[in-house]
Amino acid sequence: MQKHFEAAKNLIGKSNRILLTMHERMDGDDGGSVLAMAHHLEKTGKLITCAIKKGVPPALEFLPGSNKIIDDIGHSNFDLLVTFGCSSKNRCGSEKIIGLDVPVVNIDHHPDNDNFGQVNIVDPGKSSVAELIYDFFLFNRWPITKEVATCLLTGIIADTGSFMHNNTAPSTLKVAGELMRKGAQVNKIIRHTFKSKSPVVLKAWGKAMENLHYDEKNKIIYSIMTKQDLEEVGELPSAAFEGFVETLNTLPEAKFAMFLKQDGHIIKGSLRSDKFKNVDVSQIAKIFGGGGHKLAAGFSVMGKLMRDEQGKWKVI
Repeated sequence: MQKHFEAAKNLIGKSNRILLTMHERMDGDDGGSVLAMAHHLEKTGKLITCAIKKGVPPALEFLPGSNKIIDDIGHSNFDLLVTFGCSSKNRCGSEKIIGLDVPVVNIDHHPDNDNFGQVNIVDPGKSSVAELIYDFFLFNRWPITKEVATCLLTGIIADTGSFMHNNTAPSTLKVAGELMRKGAQVNKIIRHTFKSKSPVVLKAWGKAMENLHYDEKNKIIYSIMTKQDLEEVGELPSAAFEGFVETLNTLPEAKFAMFLKQDGHIIKGSLRSDKFKNVDVSQIAKIFGGGGHKLAAGFSVMGKLMRDEQGKWKVI
């Protein structure tokens, strides 16, 4: 990884106008990593643009610098593109960014990454992109301010489920401890990211729980939110169901959990399992063109969720 860090350092060093982006719909890990990098590079005099499709969800507005994030770029005058958590360049969701003809530093921890960058910092052994960025800061001997620490610890907490997922290694806890020493507050981060649900979000979770099914034969627990369900609960923030599939996965009898949600003409699926259940959900996601980790994966397919006359779910 050292040679990749060195190559990324050199590219960043000789670039002045740098675009930072991630996959569509900001989450705590990749979004926190974007902002951590932006905080440092801006202090070195770089001209930084942070563009994330769909903007910032309410639960992450507490992150320092989140107000500077824009939905898309208005020009193409960049020297360098840095992507966070994108398995492919297309995952950023912006045609303008996809079409940029500039060098790319690709930073990710997903095993299905396409290594599409001129420099690829990809390590599936890390708990999160944020933990990778922490290592990159140490390699460069960059200072970790309170703002940077808050952004990175948010990423680690988000992708480890508050240190409850199996991707939490001893090294992860050591990094978290160091970030706390730099001023990041665990209780504040958890309160904002996991414990700040509005009445309409709680109503949506209630509806999703009503739609819960347990397939006893195949040991699958799943829930479905149709277009009609979503219309009934009202307008929701983009991260309304953050953590929901993890909650389903707490059923010990289930081999894995699945949550399907209608999003326009697309059905988005989230899959979760646990190490002791011996199911690689990334292989299931790949069947539908998705991917991810063995214990956390997702996919998107075109179609509409409907029930047939027998009450069984189907995609049309």
